[in-house]
Amino acid sequence: MARILIMHGWTNRRQEGVWQRKLASTLRHQGHQVIYPQFPNTDSPVLEEWQELLLAELDLLAEAGSGETIVIGHSLGCVNWIQAAAEGKIKTPVDRLLLVAPADPDLLGEVKGLKVNLKKRQVVDAALASAKSITLVGSDLDPWLPDGVQATYGDPLGARAVILEGVKHFSLTDGFSDWQGVVDWVNDPAADLRIR
Repeated sequence: MARILIMHGWTNRRQEGVWQRKLASTLRHQGHQVIYPQFPNTDSPVLEEWQELLLAELDLLAEAGSGETIVIGHSLGCVNWIQAAAEGKIKTPVDRLLLVAPADPDLLGEVKGLKVNLKKRQVVDAALASAKSITLVGSDLDPWLPDGVQATYGDPLGARAVILEGVKHFSLTDGFSDWQGVVDWVNDPAADLRIR
């Protein structure tokens, strides 16, 4: 069984129906060890606080026993991970990292302490070093990625993004909830993430 950390994004309160909560529940029923924390001040995030919780949860995950370590981030959760990596805080690479609809850092100016710049080679190298395998997923209609997920994240990271058409930012307000593909992917990295 895997050890899994799920990180939500800005304004997410882990409410019923969000895909991350459904994923956490399903994976727990399958016997995986899942951590799905509520990050602080979700309406007015402070990256220092989000970084502190991320590192604490990673430590707890490391203490949870053996098994593959998987981190799944959505939106600001992805950017939070990349900043931690860029600042040298991710000491041991995780086995698999799934970045879902990572928001364009240029649109996150209200987030105190955010300083992710994917045009800097050292930021990209640190992100790549934070996981043995990185998978990138986005939509063709995401308002938080005006230049597209491939141009914003895929090209700098050297990853080909998996595209789910029409799902916007993978949020409840976009009508996105059930996502069988991500459950399948946790159990088999070759699974098709596009399956709803």
